[in-house]
Amino acid sequence: MRNILKKAFSIFFLLLLLFIPVVDVSANEQTRFATYFSGIGCPHCAKVSPELHKRIDDGKLIVIEYEIYKNLGNSQALNKYAETYNMDLGIPQLLFNSNLKESGDTPILDKLDEMILNSEANTIYLSDGNSVSFPDFNLNDLERYPTIYSKDRVAIKKSLKTLTDTQNQQIKDFIYLDNIEDAIKDLDGKKVKASKVEYPGGSLNFENAVEINGWLLQWNGAQINSTTENTDTQNKDEETSSISFGRILSLGLADSVNPCALSILALVLISIVTYNPGKRKQILLAGFAFISAVMIMYLIYGFLIIKAFEVVQSITSIREFLYGDLGINLILGIGAIVLGLLGLKDYFAYKPGGIATETPLFLRPKMAALIAKVTSPLAAFVVGLLVTLFLLPCTIGPYIILGGLLAGEGFVNAIPSLLLYNFIFVLPMITVTVLVYIGSKKAEDVKDWKDKNVRYMHLIAGILMLIIGILMVSGKF
Repeated sequence: MRNILKKAFSIFFLLLLLFIPVVDVSANEQTRFATYFSGIGCPHCAKVSPELHKRIDDGKLIVIEYEIYKNLGNSQALNKYAETYNMDLGIPQLLFNSNLKESGDTPILDKLDEMILNSEANTIYLSDGNSVSFPDFNLNDLERYPTIYSKDRVAIKKSLKTLTDTQNQQIKDFIYLDNIEDAIKDLDGKKVKASKVEYPGGSLNFENAVEINGWLLQWNGAQINSTTENTDTQNKDEETSSISFGRILSLGLADSVNPCALSILALVLISIVTYNPGKRKQILLAGFAFISAVMIMYLIYGFLIIKAFEVVQSITSIREFLYGDLGINLILGIGAIVLGLLGLKDYFAYKPGGIATETPLFLRPKMAALIAKVTSPLAAFVVGLLVTLFLLPCTIGPYIILGGLLAGEGFVNAIPSLLLYNFIFVLPMITVTVLVYIGSKKAEDVKDWKDKNVRYMHLIAGILMLIIGILMVSGKF
């Protein structure tokens, strides 16, 4: 009898040991993945997002979110998912699979728990219509710039870089594992300062943050003692979600070589020299007064352009067109290509007053009459405020593209980018003013140089805009 009890106890103990890991795996396999399209500032999204985060906090839901108001690049992701899964282009939209999807705040909230319950555990549906189990999932297959929320942590894709297999597994473990210490123990990245993460209707604060090859991982709880930055693929396919220095530089350079601005500045300096012969200080002061006025007005124009894009985004029917079959990046890219072709046209078949590349001929006499009244630095400043209206027809194109890329960030957040762009834009004017001041060049020489090289200036601007446009259309800008 005693032997029988020992055998029974042994069998029970072995079964218990086998059962424990089965329970753990089963618990993990209850995790559901949803793809969510939202916009910060969208009132309907502000109703849905807090409810999603309640489900995320219970550890049974992981949400892959694409925010499209502040990150226009994500509109391309919305477009691809909409085509694949026959979704509309409004927000909010929530997708578990081809059969479990809803749009609009009320339908999503009414069916949220039902969709979670009926969805497949540990399965992710991609933009091409394929589904993949989480163990086989590759983060490189995600479109554009998703933010992945799981309990007490978030993974944000900040740039278009290719993860190595090791990095992919590290970030997947971070997203998925229940125990935060297990989730972060293998992270090999660069420690950074944690930042607040906004979502429609709320925000999250985190204590710790690490960057791994274009991904920002943030969490609460356990800390990493030391990390190293992995640079194996740091320079591959680089493109930041916020507008980068390279984008601003390329657009600013394309605008700065425009002959309009140099021509107007030369006329201002000629007028100053005429009324103040031999007074170089007046030349310097007048030149910088004019340039300062141009920068001030262009900051105002930048604000108006950004606000115009924000208004457009708030109109559902227009937003759906922009984020629909074309997409905002494609529209801006086509615009850049058109500007580039117009610049090339002015090189091969130059005619003064070219459309979108030079000040129209009928405006030039009025502009010249206005500039002729410049006799002092104060007058140069006032004329600089007014004459930007004559500059707009030939310089506004690249600026509109910049405004489109900055739309959704808000004017305050966009100010550094606008200031950098405008500094690049006026840099040739600053150079000319200094050269004339020190006597290396005469104002007349500047005008003559511009007239002789106007075709080449159009060629450089045209090539730059054409390259920018092609990169935007291909999704690499």
